[in-house]
Amino acid sequence: MAESNTSTIPSRLVIVAGTYDGVLAGWDTVEHVREQDKNDIELKLLRRNDGRYLKLSFAMAAHEGSVRCLDIASAGVSPPGSSDDASKKVKKRQRKQDDEPEAPPEPGALLSGGFDETINVFNLQKHCQAGELKTPNDLGSPLCCSFAPPCSSSSGPPTHALIGTTSGKIVLYKKRDWSVQHVLAGHDEGGVQCLAVHPTGKMALTGGRDGKVCLWDLMKGRLAFVYKIPSKSKVRKETVNDIVWCNDGTRYAFCHGSKITARDVASGEDLLDVEMPSRVNQIAFIGGPEGIFLAAGCDDGGLPVLEVGQLEEDEDADTRRAIMAIEPVDRVVAGDDRLKCIRSVEGGSGFLVVTANSGGIVSLMDLEGAARMMLSGPDRDDEEAENNDSESEGDSSDSDVDSNEEVEVAVQILDSVRLGSGARITDISVWSFGENETNEDINEEEEEEGGEEEDDEQPAITAGNGKKFNKSQPQKSNSTIELDAAAVEKARKLVGQAKKKQRKQKKKKAS
Repeated sequence: MAESNTSTIPSRLVIVAGTYDGVLAGWDTVEHVREQDKNDIELKLLRRNDGRYLKLSFAMAAHEGSVRCLDIASAGVSPPGSSDDASKKVKKRQRKQDDEPEAPPEPGALLSGGFDETINVFNLQKHCQAGELKTPNDLGSPLCCSFAPPCSSSSGPPTHALIGTTSGKIVLYKKRDWSVQHVLAGHDEGGVQCLAVHPTGKMALTGGRDGKVCLWDLMKGRLAFVYKIPSKSKVRKETVNDIVWCNDGTRYAFCHGSKITARDVASGEDLLDVEMPSRVNQIAFIGGPEGIFLAAGCDDGGLPVLEVGQLEEDEDADTRRAIMAIEPVDRVVAGDDRLKCIRSVEGGSGFLVVTANSGGIVSLMDLEGAARMMLSGPDRDDEEAENNDSESEGDSSDSDVDSNEEVEVAVQILDSVRLGSGARITDISVWSFGENETNEDINEEEEEEGGEEEDDEQPAITAGNGKKFNKSQPQKSNSTIELDAAAVEKARKLVGQAKKKQRKQKKKKAS
């Protein structure tokens, strides 16, 4: 049977990854054009006949220590020390040009926090540093950060930024002049491990190494609610590894140890409370009108997809539909196959995620197949099994026809890129513009530009290892991924240059 290879993807996607060496690297689907050339050169999507969707756009040394957290805001965020006068002039100019077509949104500021207790702000339009902040005295290093409202929100451009620190306090900055508006205390000295801002930007959730999940009222700048996770040990407290909101803000989820919990905001009831085979590093909401799901990146290299919703009346309380989209590795230690990060992609089909493993490989995946398999239910699986049995009794010519039918797979790896060799990724951030298009549309454009006809069954965006997934089975996480040699070599050179520059800066400060 042939695989269904159509995936709805956003028209623009930006991914930024941070490493243990303090290096930032970014990938973009749009070529970077210098400011002075923007009037003459249009931004072109990086779509070549090799089917690549993501291209390395920059790599720089950002911190002297490891990169702890990242977040991207849409254009319009003021860098440190700037005023809103420029933005007001831009708005006034835009009002005069209402008759012109509206330009698509672009990524604006990148916020990065490092072990060196610095918070850097970068301009992703000019690919340069826009400012640097130091965490207030005695608050330690930043561990997590987010703009408020987040970039996925429809509430307008961000007005604030939140930084969670190793001291257990959260610093609320005004984006206008990057002054400290509040210092929120609610976690112990173990530190604020993760935070997530509500789509409205009016409240936020944080998780700490003290086993607490805190809800903050950002309008009043105070703690609204605290939930303490029951600990199995009297000495050691549970650490909340990650916490996320769904797009509409009606649900939230957090993970600690090997456990995943999802809750309804209105009722406070648990929609999901499951134990996974290994530690869960990060989670991400995916889905749409048909259903909401959680995807998780695990220490054993597995990628489970779990349904999040109210239990049906005829369904047992312990029943939960789930599928392992990527099977765990068959080793005691996952090593480079460990999934460190997973983030959802706004726009597209709603089932896209970006993952990063310990080996420095960043992948764009489509998990719609896994959701479809769960939504079909066991009844449909039984019917398909009966149909397959009856079809197997037919002649060989019938089986040849059936082999051309499309089947769904749990996961499709649309593209994979690698950050040099030996780079250990600590965190990623994703920005996307949600005008939807399919990979078949990209394929048609490539054929028009290249003038060469391709096989109709060849997907426009191939998997990272260049092979078609023509089996309705979960993918093995330890399968070899063949990457573009030129792209990998370019990444190695850029990262090497960034590290060399970083070493020079250290020597200069030491002297």
